Amino acid sequence: MQPVTAVAIVAALIVLVGDSQSLALIPLVGTMAAEYHLTAAQSPLVLSILSIVGAGAVPVLTRVAERISLRGFLIIGLGIATVGNLLCAVAPGFTLLLIGRLLLGLSAAAPISIALMREKSRDVHGTNRGMGLITAAIGLGVAISFLMGGTVLALNGSVSVVFWIMALLAAISLIGAWILVPDFKLEAKEHIDYAGAVLLIIGLTAIAVGISYGADWGWTSAGTLGVLIGGAVVMAIWVWVELSVKEPLIDLRITFKQTTVPAYFSAGIYSALAILSNLAVTTFAQIPAEELKAFGPLAYGLTDWGHTVLESAMFLMPTAFFVLFGGFIMGPIMTKLGLKQTMVFGALLTIIGFAFLAMWHSTWWANMLGMAIWGFAFALGYSAANAAYLHAAKDKEASLFSAAGTMVFASIGSFGAVVFSAVLAGNLLIHQLPAEAAAAALKASPALGSLPSAGAFTWSWIVCAIGGGILLVLAIVHKNAEYQGGLTEELMLASSEVTGAPEKEIIVED
Repeated sequence: MQPVTAVAIVAALIVLVGDSQSLALIPLVGTMAAEYHLTAAQSPLVLSILSIVGAGAVPVLTRVAERISLRGFLIIGLGIATVGNLLCAVAPGFTLLLIGRLLLGLSAAAPISIALMREKSRDVHGTNRGMGLITAAIGLGVAISFLMGGTVLALNGSVSVVFWIMALLAAISLIGAWILVPDFKLEAKEHIDYAGAVLLIIGLTAIAVGISYGADWGWTSAGTLGVLIGGAVVMAIWVWVELSVKEPLIDLRITFKQTTVPAYFSAGIYSALAILSNLAVTTFAQIPAEELKAFGPLAYGLTDWGHTVLESAMFLMPTAFFVLFGGFIMGPIMTKLGLKQTMVFGALLTIIGFAFLAMWHSTWWANMLGMAIWGFAFALGYSAANAAYLHAAKDKEASLFSAAGTMVFASIGSFGAVVFSAVLAGNLLIHQLPAEAAAAALKASPALGSLPSAGAFTWSWIVCAIGGGILLVLAIVHKNAEYQGGLTEELMLASSEVTGAPEKEIIVED
C-alpha cells in the first residue's frame, strides 16, 4: 500500500468519526436533553462546545504537531476522541457530558491527517485521490450519523448508546492509525511563536462564542457585540504580530494568496451549507402534520408528513450517496478538469440544486432530487477547494497550510446552524395568524409557537442558493497553483513491514 493511500484511508476514518461527533446529535437534541436532564441553555452548549474549543486550539495544535510528530499528535487526537465519547456515554448529567464534548473539540486529528496525506503524496494525482477519498468519507459520515441516531431510538435505545458507537468508531480509527500511518517530523531550528498561539486561541474562541450565542444573547446586545468586537481586535493584533515576528506561527505571506484564500473560504461555505441544508431538510421532514391542521390553509398542504428521526434521515441519503460516489471519482475529475474548473462546476450545481429546492420542496421526491444535486455539487466543490490549498503547499508546509485553512473555514462553517436558526425565528407560523387566533392556538398547544412557516424553508433554500453564488465568485477569482512536488527518494528511510512506508521521516532545515 502506498503511504499516501494508507494515510488517506485513516484520514477518511477520522472524518467519518468527526462527522458522527458533530452531526449525530442534531436530530437527537430533545431526546438528549431529557436523558441527561439538560436545561434549555445547556443543550446548545453541548452541541457547540466542539467548535468553540476547537476554533483556536486546533490550528495551533496542527502547527505544533509538525515540530514533534504528525503521527504522534494524530494518534493522541484519536485517543482524545475515544475518551471523550466514553465520558459522554457514562455521564450521569450535564457536567461530565460537557467535559467529554470539550475533549472532542481538542482533537486536531482531521487537519493533521490532511497535512500528513499531502506530505506523503508524490504527485498531484496522489493528493487529488486522497482528497477525493476523504470527501467520500464525508458522504458516508452523513449517512451513518443520521441513520445511527434514528435507528438507535427506533430500537428503544438511548443517546448514551450513540456515544458508545462513536467511541467504538474512534477506537477503530486509532487502531488503524497506529498500524497504517507513517510518521513525518520537521526538525526545524525555529522557535514556537507562543504569543501568536495565545492570541490566535483567544481571538478565534471569542469569535466562535459570539457566533454560537449571538441569537440567544441578541445580535445587538452588549455581550454579543463585546465578544465579537473583542475577538476581532485580538485577531487584528495577531495579524500584526504574525507579520512582525521572524518565525510566525502561521506565515500569512505564504499561506494567504490568490491560490489559497478563495479555497479556504469556499471550503468554509461548503461546510456551512452542508449544516444548513441538513437542518432544513430534516426539520421539514419532521414537521408535525397533525398540529399543522390547527392552521388550516396557512399550513404546508402536506398530507404525509411528521416523519420520525429515522425516516427523516432518509431525506439525506441522496446527498450522502452522491458525496460518497462523487468522492471516489473526484481524483480523476480534478486532475482532468483542473481545480478552478471543478470549483466552478461545483458552485453552478450548488446554485441549481438549491434554486430547485426553493421552488419545489413540498414533496418527498423534490427534496430527494434537490439534495442529490447538492450532494454531487459538494463532492466537486469541497474536494477541489481543499485540494487547491494543498497544491499551493510545498513539501514541509502541509501543516502550515492546513492550519491556515482550518482557521478560516472552521469559523465560517459555524455560521450554518446560526443562519438556519435566524431564518426560522423570523418566519414562524404563529406570526401569520391574527392576534386573537394566535393567542387561542398557543393556549391550546404552546408547541405551535415554535413551528416555522412554509416560507421559512423557502428562505432557507434561497439563502443556500445565494451561498452558491458566492462560491461561484470565489471559484472565478481563484488562481490555480502548480503542484509543488513531492518528497524526493533520498529522504525515505526505513520501511514499515505493514505499509511499505517510512517508519519515520526527518527533514532538517538549515
